[in-house]
Amino acid sequence: MNHWSTHQLTEFFAAVCAPQEEHAAIMVAVERAAEVLETEIGAVLRDGRVEVAWGAGREQLETALGGEQRPAAMTVPGLGELHVSTARFNPGPGGALLVARAGDPLDPEERQLLQAMAQTLGLALTNISLLSAERSAREAREREAAERLTLLDSLREARHDSLTGLPTRVLFLEMLAERLAHHTPTSVLFIDLDRFKAVNDSLGHRAGDELLGLVAGRVRGCLRPTDTAARIGGDEFAVLLNDCEAEQAIPVAQRLIDAIKRSFPVAGQEVFIGASIGIAAGPGAAPGEILGNADVAMYRAKTEGPGKVVLFEAQMHAEALARLTLNGDLQRALALGEFRLQYQPLFGLGSGEPVGVEALVRWQNPERGYVSPADFVPMAEETGLISDLGRWVLNTAGRQAAAWRRTRPDLGINVNVSGRQLTDPQFASDVERMLTDTKLPPHAVTLELTESVLMSDPKTAIGCLRDLQDLGVDVSIDDFGTGYSSLSYLQRLPVDELKIDRAFISRQTPTTADLAVIRTIVELARTLRLRTVIEGIETEAQRNAMRLLGCDLGQGYHLCRPVHPEDLLPTLSPAGPDREAA
Repeated sequence: MNHWSTHQLTEFFAAVCAPQEEHAAIMVAVERAAEVLETEIGAVLRDGRVEVAWGAGREQLETALGGEQRPAAMTVPGLGELHVSTARFNPGPGGALLVARAGDPLDPEERQLLQAMAQTLGLALTNISLLSAERSAREAREREAAERLTLLDSLREARHDSLTGLPTRVLFLEMLAERLAHHTPTSVLFIDLDRFKAVNDSLGHRAGDELLGLVAGRVRGCLRPTDTAARIGGDEFAVLLNDCEAEQAIPVAQRLIDAIKRSFPVAGQEVFIGASIGIAAGPGAAPGEILGNADVAMYRAKTEGPGKVVLFEAQMHAEALARLTLNGDLQRALALGEFRLQYQPLFGLGSGEPVGVEALVRWQNPERGYVSPADFVPMAEETGLISDLGRWVLNTAGRQAAAWRRTRPDLGINVNVSGRQLTDPQFASDVERMLTDTKLPPHAVTLELTESVLMSDPKTAIGCLRDLQDLGVDVSIDDFGTGYSSLSYLQRLPVDELKIDRAFISRQTPTTADLAVIRTIVELARTLRLRTVIEGIETEAQRNAMRLLGCDLGQGYHLCRPVHPEDLLPTLSPAGPDREAA
């Protein structure tokens, strides 16, 4: 009988970590575990199935297990009655390492060795996954670099954009270089269209091309004969303003924004888009650097909201690098499971009883420490990671709510949904799958979407919300009252709840104007038969004022702060929370 030794585990670690492919590492681990522990069978189980088997066939082993993942014994034809031992491996993709042998079961020392082997396999799989991701990213960068070189070669041959007739990036940079060589004061505007993707997705690429041609005409119409407009790529344009300092370019940029936000006749419909503009100027920099600086400023403009103009400043480069680093950390955090959920209850303002909880995502990074959602959620939106993160939040919150409802069957769960998730064709299926897996009744789930997301493209939002309505879940408009709503669309949106923005009670004692706005929203909600929730209750006076105004539900630090899942149920006393303790 083999016994545990550091030497054996070291050899096992080296053997399992040597392969660069996941399946090969698992196969080595199974064979080595069976050999060291002198067992007839070795296997790895994942997602309820046998993934790799040694000493027996996968189907034969699955039949012997009979659907059990951690049996004490099983019978395998040809091998007879076998004692079974399993050990889960984490971190890495969850699973278990299984061994089975005739005769005596594993002794405590051997079980300790099996557990150490399983943990080693988990670490090896995590390492392989990270290496694979880095390799894929490197290959993607190399492909992108090669594609850019190919594109530049083709642009040198075609110096004007065939769709808009404007100069291409190459010609634009040549013209900028010429201006700089003559020491002429020159400013560059980098224009990125807002909501263009929604038009392209809903009306098709032909309509998108038509819209780009119309935008090009509007841009040219705002410029002097001595200025130059170019299409840089996609829905991005650049403008070269001759004999113009950066500050003098601001009125021109605003004129362009005003021109672009007017409606466009596209594919027989009236289409509205917008633009964000960054401004940079020479001299003292290369043409590509100036254009890049204007691009960086444009990105800042987009983060400040639609229709903004921003002048480039030197510190923006450092901020761009910080965003790049944050993006990498965010991807690793999702892969390594660094996110956690906290939950903040919602209370009936009349009864004081808890009626639901809102799931709030939190990120504790090993190096950065606590990272605010205000920092990482916009980055997740921009990079598309919000879909994977949102799916994790939805499923985790759903499972937790199902567990709570075994003792608090009246407790609902609120989950925030991003604009990218809402327009994802798979989102309704993700919600339906969560309901099926957790057996939550649909009415126990409320999906919260911000007012700005819904009103940025109301027609698309209506279609997406109807798919969710068909599932039976509730929909809440978060941050309501911040100025985006169109009442005509509000009547048509299939929603169940208005969540009034905390800004209206941010003062310790709400003003008469604040209360008037809240009263108007409550009356509107009653007319439309919608629930109302007031956010940001931090004093007893605020709670009483909102109750008297007729708000149905309330949420805020005075009622209950966000708590970890294990602390929630003790916080919810039958008569409601101790409001003074908050």
